[in-house]
Amino acid sequence: MKKHVLLLLIPALTLFNACDKTPDKIISINPDELTSEDQVKIGEAFQLALESNTAAFKILDKADYPEANAYVEQLFLTMLNTAQVQRRQEFDWSVNIIHDDEVRTAFFLPGGHFYVYTGLLKYLNSESELLGVIGHELYYAHSDLLIERVRQEFGGVMLGDILLENPVAELPEYAAEVPLLGFDETKVIEADSFAVELICPFLYEPSGIKRILERAGEGEIKPLWLETRSAKFENRLQSLSAESSDCGLPGVANEENYLKLKLEYLP
Repeated sequence: MKKHVLLLLIPALTLFNACDKTPDKIISINPDELTSEDQVKIGEAFQLALESNTAAFKILDKADYPEANAYVEQLFLTMLNTAQVQRRQEFDWSVNIIHDDEVRTAFFLPGGHFYVYTGLLKYLNSESELLGVIGHELYYAHSDLLIERVRQEFGGVMLGDILLENPVAELPEYAAEVPLLGFDETKVIEADSFAVELICPFLYEPSGIKRILERAGEGEIKPLWLETRSAKFENRLQSLSAESSDCGLPGVANEENYLKLKLEYLP
């Protein structure tokens, strides 16, 4: 009988305590308190704003370019379906190619939406290099680093308005700025290490990012991706070399397959 009494009292006390609290007005959002569902909702709002801007963001139609989209999506799924990506079943993951050969970068929106420019795809030389970029970006996306960076840049009030479904007039402008957001050197090197960790169990060469850095250092073209993911050249190379040393080098680069993407699948 006592057990039945306790079971009845507990919800009554819970209800009393809940009624005793008056929620404060939301004026900002702490990213540590955002659930995966919150980030998905924020990401959907950014995605709609970004893809509505068809003049600046020309998304390759999956029906018109099925081979290109399938190729990038397959490599993306290779990195996503690993144990290290903790939110792989919680976010609304998607892959899109933006047609702009002059822009050489890749980025995520909150909630799992990945975008890569044709400019970067054509700058890269192998599957291992693209896998390095994808793995690097996944580090920001699956953690709270990306949503924290968005909050820092655009404000917690704006994120709160999205979650409360209040209109945000500046959202198209904010979405257009996301590809330009950068991360500090510590986070960049951590993201490099995460990428190597994802690639290492596969037969792929784990030094794709290292090859990108070396090629950029030798030539006149420095992709925007390296400008927004910036760290001291020597420190980054040293870290990448150390991380990949136990991965069974050299691994497979798949340069021939990748060349087909650039010459036959992309516009």
